[in-house]
Amino acid sequence: MPNTIEDYLSQLEDKLRELPANERRGHLNEIRDHLMEAAAEEGKSEQEIVDSFLSPEQLSQDILKEEQNRVQKTSFENPDYWFGITVTSVVAPFGALALPLIFDGIDIGLFLPFLLQFIVAAGALFGYYKDKLTTRRGDILKQVGRIMIPVLAIPFGLFSIDIMQSGEVSTFNLVYLACYLLVWLVTYIALRNVYLSHSKVVID
Repeated sequence: MPNTIEDYLSQLEDKLRELPANERRGHLNEIRDHLMEAAAEEGKSEQEIVDSFLSPEQLSQDILKEEQNRVQKTSFENPDYWFGITVTSVVAPFGALALPLIFDGIDIGLFLPFLLQFIVAAGALFGYYKDKLTTRRGDILKQVGRIMIPVLAIPFGLFSIDIMQSGEVSTFNLVYLACYLLVWLVTYIALRNVYLSHSKVVID
């Protein structure tokens, strides 16, 4: 049993790891204020206050059930389209951005919209959504990470086709492929780190 308010909150936080970090912090701050206020008004010790309160196990179950009901209701009323669009917009441009490897003399400016799409979506995913992951969103990231591996077949395939057609290795294609792989690697690692960070919160 916890002896102090902070002990109580620590145990409760451990039970609430399924929640996104910002939601978990909100619940903990609210409960901390409630317990501290009760201790001040009733003149009891912290141990007496936490002993008279719901156990961390009971309270966490109530909170998780409430959050689950809220998420289900929100998902029904407002499907998580924007997160899906954001994740798709991070991965999809890798297909289009591989095409310069096969078309000689193509205007790279034609691919600027795909690059901008990637930059904006990556900013939203790794900035805005990073601390707003739910179990559902974490599962989507896991699937996206798996999809990104076979995506690498596109640039390598086009690079090989160009070599077979031209009979030589183009310096432009070699540099472009290296830059492509670097961006892919950074993106993949970032996706993986966000997912693993979320997993540490969800998995006991």
